[in-house]
Amino acid sequence: MDNIKKSLEVWLNELNNFSFKKYEELPDIELYMDQVVTFLEKQIKIFQNSSLDKQITSSMINNYVKGEVVSAPISKKYNREHLAAIEEVITLKQVLSIAEVKQILDERYKDSAEKGEIFNSFNELETEKITSIVSEAFKHLNDIDDNDTKALIDLALDFALSAVAYINISKKILFLTRVYNELNMPEEEKEKKKEKESKN
Repeated sequence: MDNIKKSLEVWLNELNNFSFKKYEELPDIELYMDQVVTFLEKQIKIFQNSSLDKQITSSMINNYVKGEVVSAPISKKYNREHLAAIEEVITLKQVLSIAEVKQILDERYKDSAEKGEIFNSFNELETEKITSIVSEAFKHLNDIDDNDTKALIDLALDFALSAVAYINISKKILFLTRVYNELNMPEEEKEKKKEKESKN
């Protein structure tokens, strides 16, 4: 790699043109676990930072199912709905715990049968965020020389600290809404929750 800045700009342009497939574009046939992993690896390849990165594995998916963030496969096969849920988990799991991801997805999907529309709105929002951040990155890069590693690392630090601030705010919102919902939960649901927790 002769030019760090140029390599970064090429990747940023690729990222700017990236979006997950729409719900209706996901495979409409049921897939076995190894097929799911292969499909998702291709989907998220752009986020891979080295050949050593393993962003999705069968054990990860099994953990999502155990954590009840993704529904269990049917006869060991995963459908379009499973794929959509796993993609959302993969995205959010980069910055939130499984419990926090579950909280968001439970809330988003609880009152609607239109899962495809909700998944597509998730993708649209992510695309908006990527477009905005990529634009900001290019503005900063205009003032940086090709291989100025100090300036590039300073830029990485700036983005990382912004991400930390966003993550902390997001986690606080989720904590406060979780506490509020638990305090205002009907007694019947509280009992069911206690029973479930005692069994685990």
